Order: sequence, then structure tokens, then C-alpha cells
Amino acid sequence: MIALALGGCAGGQVFDGAASAPAAETPAKATKAAAVPAPPVADEKAIIAAVDVANSVFFQPSASAVDADGRRLLLEHAARLKANPDLVVTLLGHTDNLGSPSYNLAIAEQRVNAVHAILRSQGVPQTQIRRQAVGSEAVPLACKSAQCRKVMRRVQLVYGE
Repeated sequence: MIALALGGCAGGQVFDGAASAPAAETPAKATKAAAVPAPPVADEKAIIAAVDVANSVFFQPSASAVDADGRRLLLEHAARLKANPDLVVTLLGHTDNLGSPSYNLAIAEQRVNAVHAILRSQGVPQTQIRRQAVGSEAVPLACKSAQCRKVMRRVQLVYGE
């Protein structure tokens, strides 16, 4: 039942190279980011365990500033991207399920932009970075504890073509 409830919730906004312009405003630069599937599990422990910690930058509630741990992680990712010019990363901005959907989408976009800015400041070319704010649409319904919400507040770096 949860899979049915979440199955249609993977549609986030895709952002191109402009700092906060939706892809709809610049269709020539729109990218096809990987769909964000909702975890098919109903157990919070399994939801938490499914989060890709090695490829995620985590945030405090209502915050979009990258902390020291996140910065260190992004420096590693920047080095990887610069060493592999054919590699492309999609920054997926997630939030917890507190707040309105429009607020959550806005904070997810701010987090994606913060991660993007750090990667760019390290010399990663714009052509290697895609952005997508998912907001709270992909948060599993079973994610109700503070610990689960904490891991939902993240920007996930997903590598692909």
C-alpha cells in the first residue's frame, strides 16, 4: 500500500545551470535526472539503512548551509569529478516531511544550490552537474521519527551519464 501511495510522488523539479531557475524556463538546458523512487519499505530502520550515506550531504532542520563534514565529502566528490571529465553527477535535494510541500521544495532547492556552489568553487565544470529538488515528495510515509527525518534532510549525489 505504501508503494502505491508513493509511486506517483517521484516528480521533483529539475534545475539547470542557473542558480534558481526551473528547467521549464530554459528547456534547451533541461536534463533528464534519474527518477527518485520512494523506498519500497515500511520499516523506519530499513528506510534509514537504505540511505546512501557515502554520497549524501546532510542538513539541519530548515537549514541549507553545508557543515564541515559535508564540505569534506564534497571536496572528495569534486576531485573525483575533475579526475573523470566524462562523469556526470545529479544533485538530488531531499527534505523531511515537516512543513508544506512548497516550503520543502524551496529548501531542497536551496540545499542543492549550496552543494552546487561548493562543487563549482572547486573547479567542477557546470557540464558535469545536474540539479533536481525533490522536496518531501519522496519521503516514505513510515518516516516519522526524528532519526528518520534527519537522514531525509540531504542532498544525494547520484552518478550517471
